[in-house]
Order: sequence, then C-alpha cells, then structure tokens
Amino acid sequence: MKITLTQDMLDALSRATDKPDWLVTEIGRMRAGGEPFELPLGPEQSTALEELCAMNIRFDATGTVRPEHQPLEDLSNLVMDNY
Repeated sequence: MKITLTQDMLDALSRATDKPDWLVTEIGRMRAGGEPFELPLGPEQSTALEELCAMNIRFDATGTVRPEHQPLEDLSNLVMDNY
C-alpha cells in the first residue's frame, strides 16, 4: 500500500519517539523529495506505523486527543482505513 501524508503528519511523525530505522530513512526521503509525501508500506510496516502512532498519541483529562497529537491520530486512521 502507499499512503500520502500531510505536512502536519510528517512533522508529527518526525517528533514521535522510538521510530524504527526504516521509518527514519523514509522520513528523510520524504523531506528531501518534497510533496506529495508518499509512504509505501508493506503489511508489517503498516502494523508497526499504526502501533507507533498509538504509542505517541496523548490525551487530555477529558479523553480528547491533544491538538498537537491530532496528526498522529489522523495518520493512524489513514493506515487503518487503507490496510
């Protein structure tokens, strides 16, 4: 599968912790190449990316995703919608 990230998604992904090496490489490639930010994913990479997003999303006291983490929530949903 191939998904297209927004600038906000790419920025949030860059800030995420515990990224695997393949994703660090892909982030660098997408930044160097410019828009559109297309990310090719195999089944295992899709699962790993969705889990990474879930680990890095933070919520406020009401259970709402914090605004600065919304792009990761959107990316997680994009992966799941295209899986």
